[in-house]
Amino acid sequence: MAAQGAAPQPAKEALEESPIAPVARAVKQEAAPVSALPAEGEAASTGAQLAGGQVALQKLHILPFKESENNLQGKSRLQCITPELLRKRASEDIVKAGDLIRHDNFEFAVIKAEPPEGILGLDTDYFLDGSPIVCFEKIQFSAWGPTVMTEEELFQECITQHCAGDYKPYTAFGSKRVRLFYLNQIIQIGNVFLQVEATEPSGLGVVTTDTDIFANWDDTPEFDKVHIVPFQDTLPRAYQFDIFHDYLKPYLVRNSHKKFQENELFMYQGVQFKMVACEPNALARIGKNTTIYCEGMLNPSLRNLLPPELLNQVTQLPPGLQMLLLNTERTTRELEDMLTQQRGLFEETLQEIESFNWPPSNTNSHMNQKTCMICLGDFQIGDDCRRLPCRHVFHASCVNEWLRRCTDCPICKDNVDRAIRHY
Repeated sequence: MAAQGAAPQPAKEALEESPIAPVARAVKQEAAPVSALPAEGEAASTGAQLAGGQVALQKLHILPFKESENNLQGKSRLQCITPELLRKRASEDIVKAGDLIRHDNFEFAVIKAEPPEGILGLDTDYFLDGSPIVCFEKIQFSAWGPTVMTEEELFQECITQHCAGDYKPYTAFGSKRVRLFYLNQIIQIGNVFLQVEATEPSGLGVVTTDTDIFANWDDTPEFDKVHIVPFQDTLPRAYQFDIFHDYLKPYLVRNSHKKFQENELFMYQGVQFKMVACEPNALARIGKNTTIYCEGMLNPSLRNLLPPELLNQVTQLPPGLQMLLLNTERTTRELEDMLTQQRGLFEETLQEIESFNWPPSNTNSHMNQKTCMICLGDFQIGDDCRRLPCRHVFHASCVNEWLRRCTDCPICKDNVDRAIRHY
């Protein structure tokens, strides 16, 4: 599949299966690292590996449940949970994401551990900043994969299995570890992908035995072929790179849930891409069986940089008006303002512009102008026309459309509003 004159080459390779998306939250250290807590006779750690052969965690992110947050009564989060952290360190308990940490009436959960599991060491850093964990009243999943599943199958084979065993619902008897969910999270269970579409309330949270869970199968198709091309001016110049392996593939793997369409724009690590062709030509996903072409480069132009919805608005306009909008030195934001905000002349000012039927009676005007430079059509006898203060002539309907969006003459750029209202 070729575009912009680029000859298609064999597909680079199929995408890898996307990993489960990690919790991506910027956190700050609330208090002292673990090494500042009393050692209570524990053996000293030697780097990440302790004397007993266990791996010590380097970082641990912990958050309280919302109910516990409301009961802090002036204490810091770390103060409330320190006794249990000391106990776990002394007993060399294995800690991983989802673990519930309880002390007195306070309940916390491990959001993220680095490495993924290990024991607490003297050099482990604690992070406790972030919004508290909520208990979901409702959660909505969408799912997709190689084989269509019914709602009942989704529950039995995916959702129930994901929240079972060691990962029981938060309020279930004997629950010691929970699954954490957040909006747009992608979870892979076998060959099936689950995406969190909505939660109530919002935020990072857990399901309980009272949570209403909804799931539906997403029948969005998978592309057979796509041709995705970078913009030349966004490519790095200081070092060698492979456009597929260094940029395109990492982006697509991380965004396996994303739905694309022709003319879609996206950016990764400063490089901007455009999907110039796809098969089928419909909203679809890029999957393991999609053939990906990325040969060629695009020179930047306003038309290429426009998102599909704005490009569609532009194509509805007369050809000359499209050229005027796209060939002037405007940014995408400025063009969007012109198309949506219509910051041009007021209607009463527009009506003050001279109007006549072609041909003009005043032969001293620009009689060498025989074509409307907006629609690119020649003037015909009887056409409704307007003559701007700068003396340039256009079809009335064409120039009205332009002046509702811009106050300048399309040809000479004189400000029409200033000339009419004398300011």
